[in-house]
Amino acid sequence: MNSLFKLNIIPFSTRNTISFVLLISSFILLYLGVTEPMLKISAEYAGQEVFKYKQSILQAVDTLYEGGYLLVAFLILFFSVMIPVFKGIVILWVFFFGEVDKKTSAHNFIFRIGRWSMADVFAVGVFIAYLGSKASGMLDASIEVGFYYFTGYCIVSLLSLEIKSKLS
Repeated sequence: MNSLFKLNIIPFSTRNTISFVLLISSFILLYLGVTEPMLKISAEYAGQEVFKYKQSILQAVDTLYEGGYLLVAFLILFFSVMIPVFKGIVILWVFFFGEVDKKTSAHNFIFRIGRWSMADVFAVGVFIAYLGSKASGMLDASIEVGFYYFTGYCIVSLLSLEIKSKLS
């Protein structure tokens, strides 16, 4: 069997156990953050609601893709879904597989790409900026539960990395 996937569990100290639980929690929060509605927009005219729209990150990607905005759809998918999932899978691999030197390299790689997690914060910031720039008194926008799940994912995944102790 390839040494890359040879079972080699790191010692589960208190720090590593907490880090592992936070990592699993971050996966759950990420799933909820990209599938639950993040934004609700509604419009009123003459006292009647004429438009109501809720959208999650994945729905936004689909809408952008269907609208022909392939690059924007890909970038949101890449930074908000693919990179976080990839980082989580690599960290899971560090917990359970490979030799110590490969684990150290993978762990260091995750820290090097950590700046890309700022793209998650940027994506959330774009939603907040949109909410803050309501076009008129007829347009109302509000944050939905997906925003809180996604923000929770960002915080919990960073905590998981920070708490994890050095490999031995």
